[in-house]
Amino acid sequence: MEALQAQAVSGEGAAFLPDFKDSTVGTMGIELELMVLDRLTFDLFPAAPDILRLLDAQDKPWVHTPEITTSMLEVATSILSSYDEAADQLEHIRATVSRAAFEVGASISGGGAHPFQKWSEQRIYPKERYFASERKFGYLAKLFTVFGMHVHVGAGSADEAIRLCALLTQRAPLFIALSANSPCWQGEVSGFCSSRSNVVGAFPMSGILPAEVRSWQDFRDHFDQLAQYGIVKSIKDFYWDVRPKPEYGTIELRVLDTPLKPVYAAALACYARELCLEFADQPQRWPTNTSRELYIWNRFNAARDGVEGSWIDPDTGTSMPIAQAVRADLERLARRSRDPGFGTACAVLERLMQDGGQAQWLRKHLAAGGAMNDLARMASEFFEEPGKA
Repeated sequence: MEALQAQAVSGEGAAFLPDFKDSTVGTMGIELELMVLDRLTFDLFPAAPDILRLLDAQDKPWVHTPEITTSMLEVATSILSSYDEAADQLEHIRATVSRAAFEVGASISGGGAHPFQKWSEQRIYPKERYFASERKFGYLAKLFTVFGMHVHVGAGSADEAIRLCALLTQRAPLFIALSANSPCWQGEVSGFCSSRSNVVGAFPMSGILPAEVRSWQDFRDHFDQLAQYGIVKSIKDFYWDVRPKPEYGTIELRVLDTPLKPVYAAALACYARELCLEFADQPQRWPTNTSRELYIWNRFNAARDGVEGSWIDPDTGTSMPIAQAVRADLERLARRSRDPGFGTACAVLERLMQDGGQAQWLRKHLAAGGAMNDLARMASEFFEEPGKA
């Protein structure tokens, strides 16, 4: 499998799009890309291989994998169906990974971008798939040392996956704003709440699902055309903000900065899940306004201003504060949710909107005289602290 993935990334081998796997609507999975930090300097630390070896010996319901550089690692939950399940498993992940990191002199952190690391100092993880990525993308492979959260939601069927992708994409900027916690980039204050959000745009095939794709067959045709040109080889070549993931039977929301605390990740994932369940109960619904320019504008405002930004509702054309749009969603979704923990999730999301959100919490630390390494230490302490928000 790794050999096939490497071929796809390097341009070798035939293009392949798997059939869409059957799934249960509303199941979810969460992936977190985590920083590995030096416990003294809080710079990125190339200890991921050592941590992953320790995790190999653990009996656990979740999985761990390397990422493209050796100062990153990824964890992914099992299939989940509620907020409480997500919060419990993410807490287990936090405790287990933190212990393993401590054993090798490292610390673990959330956050979308390390505040002062330099991309040129990063090392590619010694795996052919990642070396192939470096050959294909050049310096962009190391520049992509950013840290995101991906949420998978079961779509039920292939055609439904396309419809849910289209609908969830319109609200993706709200998730950028809620998760935004990367106000610094390469040692500088970026002027954005989520500097991470600007990095992915450098890659080919970034963006969103084309508006003309309205079925799985449409997507297959789109894939085949791009494959003919040699542009794509697999679903991994689509860097869309929301994309179908056929081998899992899910759609994948990919825009979030990795939250500073795992409990935030659980709440954000449940928000996405409840939106998809609502969309699934509206089988005739499609986006009424698919303007790419409007989406890009909403995305830009969310990345720049976080939860203090504005959002233009594509359905009504009405501009409103992002916090107002999120609260309206949560109030509506709470009335229909069958998840007994969703009320707790809503309370956590409310916390994420207080005092300007995670990015402003970090900015205030800088404004009070904190240095960049203090910012990284603070983020690590957020992650390693057990318990709830």
